[in-house]
Amino acid sequence: MGNFLAVSAFRFQPVGFVSQTIVEYANRYSVSVQVQPSIHMLDGRTDAQVYEPAGDWTVVLWPEYFNIHDFPLARAIAAAKGWMVSTVHVYDGDYWEHLCCSGPSELHVFNSWPAYWKDDAGEDFDRIQKYDSTPSRLAQSLGLAPSSIQPYLVDVQSVADLDAKAFPDDEFTLANFWVFTDFWRHLGIQYPDPPQRLAATLRIGEDFMDKLPAA
Repeated sequence: MGNFLAVSAFRFQPVGFVSQTIVEYANRYSVSVQVQPSIHMLDGRTDAQVYEPAGDWTVVLWPEYFNIHDFPLARAIAAAKGWMVSTVHVYDGDYWEHLCCSGPSELHVFNSWPAYWKDDAGEDFDRIQKYDSTPSRLAQSLGLAPSSIQPYLVDVQSVADLDAKAFPDDEFTLANFWVFTDFWRHLGIQYPDPPQRLAATLRIGEDFMDKLPAA
């Protein structure tokens, strides 16, 4: 079975604000969420893990198969709250997608295998072709040089050398979807691996896949 990962980062927001905003968002679609601040046995099917801020960002690791729900959530919360939100999801271990919004503005959106759905899902293929993956607005918003993130924004199908890395000190190769963690590191976001500093768990109703907006 492939990996259907989704993880989001909220800039300059404490755990409590992030948790409550997620609860409000889910409740809007009649999806229940139980906030459980204490460490307990995690359920990967339903539990969103909220981590203490590392640097400027509070990271939320979503339950399994949330990968079709994180983009709508990020767009809605960023627009409603005026926050900056960066979110990444992985489809079946084949590709990764990134979206960053600041308030109502979409700063960056990227897919590492843009032709993936060409033969099977025309609507998804057309949507991805319209992505603006130019890193300039994202870099400017974070005070970065675009050259610090541009090397990650490649079509994985064009990578001839499977050992190629964006930068020599990266942990992962460009062909490995986990390279998004190296990309995030350049944005100042720390992926929770190992999963330390867990601050809260949001147990999301099992019907979230049927009720939450999907991309």
